[in-house]
Amino acid sequence: MDPPQQPRPKRTIRFQLLLVVNTVLGIFVVVFLLFSYQRDLAARLNDKRIALEEEAATIVPTILEMRHEGQAEIQEYINTIHKQMQEIHAPEHHIVVTFDNQQRPPISDAGQSEDLIAVILQAAESTGNLTQLHDSEIVVGTFHENGVRVSVSETVDSVYGAVFSEVLNRLTGFIVLALITGIVINLALTYIVTRPLDQLMQTVQQIGQGQLGTQSETFHSMELNYLTHEINSMSASLAAVEKVRQRQMNKARKIQENLHPRNIKVPGLDVATIYHPADEVGGDYYDVLHLENGAWLFCVADITGHGISAAMSAAVLKTLLIQASEHSCAPTEIMEFINRRFTVISPVGEFVSMQLISIKPDTHAIDYASAGHEPACLLTATGEISDSETTGLLVGIEKEACWNTISLQLKQGDRLLMLTDGVSETHNPAGEMFGRKRLAALFKECQHLPVAETAEQIRSQLSHFRAGGAQQDDITILLLEMTAPDPEEN
Repeated sequence: MDPPQQPRPKRTIRFQLLLVVNTVLGIFVVVFLLFSYQRDLAARLNDKRIALEEEAATIVPTILEMRHEGQAEIQEYINTIHKQMQEIHAPEHHIVVTFDNQQRPPISDAGQSEDLIAVILQAAESTGNLTQLHDSEIVVGTFHENGVRVSVSETVDSVYGAVFSEVLNRLTGFIVLALITGIVINLALTYIVTRPLDQLMQTVQQIGQGQLGTQSETFHSMELNYLTHEINSMSASLAAVEKVRQRQMNKARKIQENLHPRNIKVPGLDVATIYHPADEVGGDYYDVLHLENGAWLFCVADITGHGISAAMSAAVLKTLLIQASEHSCAPTEIMEFINRRFTVISPVGEFVSMQLISIKPDTHAIDYASAGHEPACLLTATGEISDSETTGLLVGIEKEACWNTISLQLKQGDRLLMLTDGVSETHNPAGEMFGRKRLAALFKECQHLPVAETAEQIRSQLSHFRAGGAQQDDITILLLEMTAPDPEEN
């Protein structure tokens, strides 16, 4: 199975805006430079053609005066002009003289080849007066008068080079301008957008971390001010709602605290309790009731989940337990009474694990029933340890479910540890579970301590085991010790 792909990191608004601005600016610069290059090149070539035409126009009058002379005199004159123009213009500067009289051959400077003469004459007749000569391009200026045509050609490599140099200079200027523009835009975005958004983001993070009511300062832009106003309003509303919720949760916590017995005093027994919900209110429930037959009923229950829903179910269990204990003293009958009614009123999918233990302090006899609950630990005065058994289904699954009763005989000094699974299933940051084995060893190790100190030691070890990690489930501990002398000894 391929590992899940990590989401690609998102780019900041500043980066995206700068990227868009500079991309558009770059495209604009490229288009502008191409257009400018083509326009300037065309203008330079036209200027060059006009200059060559003017040069040809200055040569024609002299040729007209010399046309009755011999070919050699005209050739010498053309060579002289060609040499002068080479010194002024370029080495590839050529002159071709043709006559309308087909009997006189063309005359070129320095007696150029017929191929060159043909190319120059071809360029003189072409659009734009341009043509290709070897690896270069030439432009030709022509002037015609009284049967004499003078064509002057020159390569345009220097023209291309000059125009390209100007374009590079402009490109350098545009790059400098783009850098300056980028810096200005970056500073503007930082002041107008990035810094305000960072502050708004910090405000939202603080709100998300529970600092409700946190307010952000206003900004210069209308949009960010509107967003700030909405965030501040949301934060204030959440703070007000949280204040109401806290009041309600405090009332719910007090109600739940009243569900549990206080100052438990049972003749012949020493009792200690620990209760720590994972949320503000929890789904664990414990109780101690005095039955009509003189026995004491100890109850520990764990409703699925935790929070408000589980706490409400715990209140329902309290009511049902009191009603059931008024009709019967047997743990199984009490369990069945609670189950029949809880199955009808409980939400779908909500169940309860429960353990009921009836103890007669004068005889040390106990009867218990367990509805799928975490086993209780029995530690004898001689150091032997064992676990209780489950005697039936969870409460709330089947309306007509039944449970078995298990009876035991305890002695003075024996201890009974009733608890919920939040104790044994406590995890450390590495994911390791506290477990029943570690719990039994700790329970046995604390046998010499009073029950209150033993319960506190278990709570402390659980907290240390979590090593600062969050408590994932409710924790309930109900610890009993037989303190009365054994009936047989009396």
